[in-house]
Order: sequence, then C-alpha cells, then structure tokens
Amino acid sequence: MTERSQIDEYDHSKNKLLSKEFREVDQVYEPDFDKIDEDFVQKLWNGQRFFNANLMSIDSREIRVLKPGVWNREEGPDFMHAEIEINGKLHVGDVEIHVKSSEWYAHKHHLNSRYNRVVLHVVFFNDDFNLRTRLQNGKRIPTLELLKWIDAPIGDLFDETAQTETDASNFCRVTGNRLNIDNLKSTFEALGTERFLEKADAVRLLRTRLNFEQILYEGIMEALGYSQNSKPLRELAQRVPFSDFDQKSEHEIQAILFGVAGLLPSQSEKPLSEKETDDPLIVALETLWKTSEHAKRSDHMNASHWQFGKIRPFNYPTRRIAAMSQLIYHCRGSLMMCFLPTCERAAIVDTPKLLGTIRKELLELLMLEPIGYWETHSNFGKGGTQKAKLIGESRALDIMVNKILPVAYIWAVESESKKLQDAILRLYSDYTKLQENSIIRQVGKQVFTEAQPMRLIKPTAKIQQGMMRLYKNFCADQLCDLCPILEHNAVLLEES
Repeated sequence: MTERSQIDEYDHSKNKLLSKEFREVDQVYEPDFDKIDEDFVQKLWNGQRFFNANLMSIDSREIRVLKPGVWNREEGPDFMHAEIEINGKLHVGDVEIHVKSSEWYAHKHHLNSRYNRVVLHVVFFNDDFNLRTRLQNGKRIPTLELLKWIDAPIGDLFDETAQTETDASNFCRVTGNRLNIDNLKSTFEALGTERFLEKADAVRLLRTRLNFEQILYEGIMEALGYSQNSKPLRELAQRVPFSDFDQKSEHEIQAILFGVAGLLPSQSEKPLSEKETDDPLIVALETLWKTSEHAKRSDHMNASHWQFGKIRPFNYPTRRIAAMSQLIYHCRGSLMMCFLPTCERAAIVDTPKLLGTIRKELLELLMLEPIGYWETHSNFGKGGTQKAKLIGESRALDIMVNKILPVAYIWAVESESKKLQDAILRLYSDYTKLQENSIIRQVGKQVFTEAQPMRLIKPTAKIQQGMMRLYKNFCADQLCDLCPILEHNAVLLEES
C-alpha cells in the first residue's frame, strides 16, 4: 500500500469514527426550536459547518457537497446552482433549507413547480417519516439531516453565525476613502433600478402559473408579515386563493382567513372568557367559519405557525389578516384595479408635483383605518393598538416599492405600454426612503464617514434598494474586484 493510500484510508477511518460519534451523541439531543430558525440553518449550510465526508441522507444515500450554491435572499429555493454528488453521480440544481423535514410539505413546496430544480432537501432535524422528499413533478429527492454531521457544539455555532454578517464586511476597499458623491448617488440609483427589474422578472416568472390578482395578493400578504410572519402569511394566501373571496362580505373574508390560519378563539389552546367570546364580531366570525367550505378541510394552520412574541401589538398577524380582509373587500374583486388606474395616471402627468400627488394617493389606498373591533384590539381578547392604522405609512411604502409597482410594471410590459412602464419607473424612483434595515446600516458603515455622511446622497427608496443590491450581490459574496462603486469611479483615490 502506498503512503498516499495509507493516508486516505486513515482519513476515511477517522471521518467514519467522527460521523459515528456525532450520530450517537445527537440521537439523544433534542433541538431547542425556539432558538433554531431557518436563517441559522442556512448559515450552517452556507458556511459548510459540517463534516463533508461520509454524509448520508436519511434514506441512506451517499452525499458529497461540491458547491453549496448561491444564497438566494429572494423568493424561491434558498440556494441556487449547487453541485451535489448523490451516490457518486453529479447533480446540479437548487437546495432548499428547513429547520424540520416536515416543513417541505407544510410550506406546500410539493405543489410548487418553482422547486422542481431542487436536488437536495437540507434540514436541521428530521421529524418526518418521508424518506424521500417529493417534488411537484413527482420526482423524489434525498433529505440530509445536518444535526448528525455538524462540526462544532451548537452554542459555538450560534456565536459564530451571529457574526456572519459583520465578518463578511470586515475589509472593504471603499471604507475610509473620500467619495465622489455625485458618482456614488448615480451608482446606487443604477443598482436600485436593477433591483427593481429583478423583482419584476420574478413576477414575470410567476406569471407562468399565477394570475395578477394572486401574485399581488400573495406579495402583499408576505410584505405585511415583516421577517417574523412573512412566510406563514404567504402560505395562508396560497392555502386560500384570491378567487375564493368572490362576492364575500368583509366578515366572511375574515372568518375564512382566521379559520384557515388557526387563529380564531375557538381554535386557541387558551380559551377566552365568556364575556370576550360574546363580542358580536367574534360570534359572527365563529358562525361564518363553521358554515364555510374551508372549515371542512383538514389542512388548516395552527398557532405554532405564527409569531407574536417580541412584536409590537399593532403588527400582530391577527391585525395584518384583518387589514388584508378589509383591503380585499374594498377592492371589490380586483386588487389590480384598486391600484392600476392610479398608476396609469402617472403616464399622463408632466410635473413633479402631480407625480408626488399620485405617489401619495397610492400609499393612502394601503393605509387602512381600523374599523370596529380592530380599533381597540391587536388579537382576539387583547388590546394595545391605540387606534393605530391597520397598515402604517412605512409598511405601505415597503409594499408599494417591493410588491405593487413590480407587478404593475409587468402588467405594463404585457400590455406593451412603454409609456406606462416609464411612468411606473418614475413613481418608483422618487418615493421617499424606507425604514432602515441591518443591510442598509451595514453598507452605511462601509461606505460613509463622519466627513461624508449618508445624508449627502439624499437617500430615496430607490437608492436604498441599490444599497441592498450592492450588499447582496457583491459584499456578501466578497466580490470586491467587481464592486460597482469602484467601477464607476465613486471613490476618489489619492494621487501617487
């Protein structure tokens, strides 16, 4: 036996022992699912924090990860263009990540053709009996349980993944340099346009299987949920299609959505007092739900799908569902026709002032005032709203920029109206800035200084979207050599 083969045999034996040790230890480990979320598991996969030797899927197929794929922060599979060897055969495609294996079916990916390119289902913990995950096209793919193969104690991994975002940007060629503010602003604006067109392309892809009403309905629902409840709200919209609300009253719409969501008082593990359940709205909703066709189905959601902790009461998913119910009812059968006529007016105005009026009117269509029960309640039997709007201005702005305008743009494309396309881009370009998030703050730290603060570029929603595209498409993958800021001479290099 050669020295090389002896080393290989030793490494193989060592890894086999290590993997065996982790399997035995993890058989008695019960994950704390209050701490472990999908983002944490995605970071484990992205950082390859597991022993990539002798990996076995839960149906005993040999797995070898050649490339984990590109982290997809938008809709669709979590990692794209991955290269996975399964039983010695190369598979190129997408990877979907979940905390539990049962979430593939809970999220209805098996009914969604967008996930047909997934070649590996990666989960932290296998809580299901389905040895192979089924795609919408009927094919079966392996499921890999990471818990058996992680390469460090869970506590250490929590600490390390918490630093991922900041560590990725510890070094930046822009940081500390003098900026050409005009070039920097135009760079962010160009990136912002690219991000908008990317969102529009995602809508175009959805149009292959969904109509405009359903796309807009799902998009608004997702945006209403912030990060904590965006996925369950979108799932709710998929479980109850927009077409199911035809000719329904506002209370009927609420009853269906709350019932399928598993959030009605009668579905709660903690019953309300008799005084609370006697409220006319609750009585009406419970009665309407019992007589609904949806109540006869068995695939309802439940309380475990929803997050209420660490959320301000007026952002509770119950109020968001009430908001969506009111919006659907007032749009009288068409969400598109609620917003599109106002967008179309932008194609015939010729002054910034009139365009500003149209932008304001679009937001007002979303900024719903609470009516009746939801004036004083954040959840069934719980107050704390102080008569706040069901959808506030900042959330309405986010929905308009990220959901409604991209859908309207594709409507204009399909209508072959270049004039309307240009008008929608003008509306998008001049909306005021959105609420800052961690990515915008991170880019701000990297790019700007006390001498040249961010306010010099007068941030708009479009510029902020450009900052997000910069981070997600360049900074996060450390593609510094392709940095648009450097490429467009937005950094004033010192003369030698």
